[in-house]
Amino acid sequence: MKSEDVAAYLKRNPAFFSENSEVLADLTLHHANPFHQRQLEVLRERHSREKARYDMVVESARLNQALEQSLHEFSCILLSESCWAASTLEEEVGSCFKLEGVRLCLEGDGRMPEGEFELLKDRVRHGGSICDDRVSSALLAGLFGEGNAISSCAFIPLSTSYVIGVLILGSAESGRFQPGMGVIYLDRIGELLSAILSRPPE
Repeated sequence: MKSEDVAAYLKRNPAFFSENSEVLADLTLHHANPFHQRQLEVLRERHSREKARYDMVVESARLNQALEQSLHEFSCILLSESCWAASTLEEEVGSCFKLEGVRLCLEGDGRMPEGEFELLKDRVRHGGSICDDRVSSALLAGLFGEGNAISSCAFIPLSTSYVIGVLILGSAESGRFQPGMGVIYLDRIGELLSAILSRPPE
């Protein structure tokens, strides 16, 4: 396309830059005076920040929607049976939430030495879930076996009137569970499992 064609198009569409401001922000005007050039640079920077903020909001909404769907599917699975084995629950959690490692530790189930179980309970004794990407290799090996690929974990308390167990979610992504992250969905998973595990057998 020739420059004359571009000029003719813009003359026929005088509102083009008003309707497509992102194009104007990306233009480089070689003959603009320094003041106008700086104005354009400021506009570009502002546009870039706004776009990054918008992209972050969209991505957050997408992730939340995916989590809501996974939580719904998990709820339906839990309600489909009246009695669950710990290993089966671990498989279902891992499948629904796409996790590389899941460990369900319950008081008195004998799947973990009592001392180690008490240390796990201490992590969530305040009553809420926590995320941690600095879990020791020894603890990871004890939870998920030697040679595991887990880089970050979430620790979810399972409780009625007191903590009866801990659900540990393990991910190979170091950024999936980090300190300071929101835990509302993790707490919901814990509440669902606590309700299921506290039901009397039929």
